[in-house]
Amino acid sequence: PWHADTRFGHFANERKLSSEEIAQIASWVDAGMPAGDLAKAPKPPAFSEGWRLGKPDIVFQIPEEITIQSKGTVGYKYFSVKTNFKEDMWLQAAEAKPGNRSVVHHIIVFYREPGKGKRPVWIAATAPGAEPVIHPQGMGRRIPAGSEIIWQIHYTPTGKEEKDRSEVAFVFCKEKPKQNIETHGIANSMFLIPPFAFSHEVASSITAKNDAVILSFFPHMHLRGKDFEYQLHHLDGKVETILSVPQYDFNWQNTYRLKEPLKVPKGSKIKCIAHFDNSKLNPANPAPWKPVMWGEQTWEEMMIGYIDFYYVNEVVKPKAAARAN
Repeated sequence: PWHADTRFGHFANERKLSSEEIAQIASWVDAGMPAGDLAKAPKPPAFSEGWRLGKPDIVFQIPEEITIQSKGTVGYKYFSVKTNFKEDMWLQAAEAKPGNRSVVHHIIVFYREPGKGKRPVWIAATAPGAEPVIHPQGMGRRIPAGSEIIWQIHYTPTGKEEKDRSEVAFVFCKEKPKQNIETHGIANSMFLIPPFAFSHEVASSITAKNDAVILSFFPHMHLRGKDFEYQLHHLDGKVETILSVPQYDFNWQNTYRLKEPLKVPKGSKIKCIAHFDNSKLNPANPAPWKPVMWGEQTWEEMMIGYIDFYYVNEVVKPKAAARAN
């Protein structure tokens, strides 16, 4: 399914029917749904069990197979492995893959470069409905030499003891990238959703510190997520909706990749506005009588508007180009 409001923005990975296709289906239904020429029917789709990003250049696994308890609450688990990269490497694509999909709710993969106090930096993630990360040609994500890979994995018990050994695959840039892609989460963790609230609003924003170009959006909430909107507040005061998701679905967490990258001048503001439905009318709501705050578990809530972007004035130098090993 595709959840973006078609009035705002055009996206390279849209999954929706055109007006002509909808009219064709309606006409076929009105005609009694007659069968066509079965000799020309397409073959059933073949679903691959491998990597959706193609053949990876390298695959990392969490250090060892772990056991997940059968019941109760499992806090986020963190794992790390060394890359042993001797030079900076540039990612063209990345895909996180659960070892056991029945027990893995989501995975976020980071890198952390060597040095005291270095913070983990987002690389890729997988969640219900998510796709592999594939960067546009001429762009890449830098992983510094000597970095380690870190997994954050959210496990949900199934009622029986489970095993998992999740992994992540990388495809490296074959030619020098021109821009270094970064990810930023525009988040607000300081909220309290009252019991039975039908449309509780939570907002967050950032101001562009330099001229930037946005490539994609990834809104994230949990079971009470109702709708999510990204706005661009221009320097002249104009407010432009750049993505609207009027019916957010926790089971289909889409990345919205812009067909044409969006220029964001220095000093402009990106604002995210989310609404949460904590009422009895929300069939996914586990407990409408409870107040809800930020939390890691599915029955708690989050409000994050991720963006993939690059800074216009940060051009990759020739010596920083990576090669596939």
